[in-house]
Amino acid sequence: VLRKYQSEAIDAWFENGCRGLWEMATGTGKTITALSALAKLRKKKKHLFVVIACPYQHLVDQWYEEAIRFGFEPILAYKNSATWVNRLNTALVRYNYGVRDVVCTITTQTTFIAETMQKLLSKLKRGAVLVADEVHHLGAEQSCKRLTDVFNFRLGLSATPNRWFDESGTTALKAYFGDTVYEFSLDKAIKNGYLCPYFYHPHLVELTDDEFEEYERLTERISKLYHQVESGETSEVLERLLIKRATLLNRAENKLTKLAELLTDKTDSLHHTLFYCAPGRIVPVLELLTDLGVRVAKFTAEESAAERQELLKMFASGHLQALVAMRCLDEGVDVPSTRTAYILASSSNPKEFIQRRGRILRQSPGKEHAEIHDLIAVPPIDYQQYPTETFRTERKIIARELERFNEFAGMALNEFEARDKIWELAKNYNLLSALGVS
Repeated sequence: VLRKYQSEAIDAWFENGCRGLWEMATGTGKTITALSALAKLRKKKKHLFVVIACPYQHLVDQWYEEAIRFGFEPILAYKNSATWVNRLNTALVRYNYGVRDVVCTITTQTTFIAETMQKLLSKLKRGAVLVADEVHHLGAEQSCKRLTDVFNFRLGLSATPNRWFDESGTTALKAYFGDTVYEFSLDKAIKNGYLCPYFYHPHLVELTDDEFEEYERLTERISKLYHQVESGETSEVLERLLIKRATLLNRAENKLTKLAELLTDKTDSLHHTLFYCAPGRIVPVLELLTDLGVRVAKFTAEESAAERQELLKMFASGHLQALVAMRCLDEGVDVPSTRTAYILASSSNPKEFIQRRGRILRQSPGKEHAEIHDLIAVPPIDYQQYPTETFRTERKIIARELERFNEFAGMALNEFEARDKIWELAKNYNLLSALGVS
């Protein structure tokens, strides 16, 4: 049985001619809702060619399991093309000639935009629908060129469809899929009991002198390119620099010191706790936790799907007190039994910011609320004393980040305490307005 908001999303898509974007919070059942919409479209049109494109292989596998429950017989199209090309081509020919009424293929977005798949899809002569999971991934310039007219029905799914520092990519996605036809925010999901409430604890961590020197150098280069984006131009160089700077912040040395301080005298009571790290920081965090006597394991792409499932079972049962993870919260992996999370890899990218926190709020038996500790690396407090063009650019970037932190703090059970923690940062950048203070 669909929830009320899921039925509303489907109705909105049909009212818009079966085109548009669903902007729905992580954990609100976008997959089930989309498959319900496809089942309705299949019933209405009698014949339908379905293509579902996902950013990661494990999401393809998740969609496959759910699609079978809806009566589809999906052809998995990824990895070695020899395993699926002939099968899909035969199904397409039979569909074009009316021998087969429904065909469903589930693929990765990498395979979807590749020449082999594009050539095959160009032969379509009857009704077709494209469903893009985490649609923002398809906004890159090369991907946009592969969004063809063979699909008369189109649905894009994302908690945050707007691309980060890429206005032209966002515009291209909306031109192809249509505007957002339904929105169901994190706030609504929590208030309606679909995600669990949470306490939010931001912790400001200062950069070391060496880190700040590199931070300032990167920020100066960012400043020179920033005006191009403000005037609507896309800059891949700028995005690379922002990623490089974010990596520096995520690997900040003092985060480990702060983490050790936060865990003092708490390790015995630690349970169902996720430590989310930047690349290259898994080992130091594992070593810290092991030294503290915590029963812990790493949870990364290096582990097989079977190993991941076993780790999740051990984590849910309490046999493991903690998991140290990397990227899993961005890539569609759910760890619903998480009660407490320490986020050491923060992100100013709104897609990642929302995905990471939203996944921690999924419901689980006995889980009344979640605790989220956000370790946020910042320049030394006296950085604002330099009224340069670099600082003005930095202030604009910080303003965007503060808005997100403020929004997330505003939905927390400890709203005022959480906002107090980031007050000092806002004050030093003269950005109290970002916290709603005039």
